[in-house]
Amino acid sequence: MRQDEVETLFETEKPEYVFLAAAKVGGILANNRYPAEFIYQNLLIESNVIHSAYASGVKKLLFLGSSCIYRETVHNL
Repeated sequence: MRQDEVETLFETEKPEYVFLAAAKVGGILANNRYPAEFIYQNLLIESNVIHSAYASGVKKLLFLGSSCIYRETVHNL
């Protein structure tokens, strides 16, 4: 999540290809309790890696995203 550390990694390793599958995950309960924290941290991870890949001249980046959608249940009382 720290841009400077991500940039250092790319400068040191000089990858040609990047497979981006990093994410903060926590399951249904955690996602429901902390939705803003999860999206914020995941956006930081993704944007920092994508930007550093671009800036360092990576040939190809494969971004693997995952999404779970759970139907909200409405109970009639």
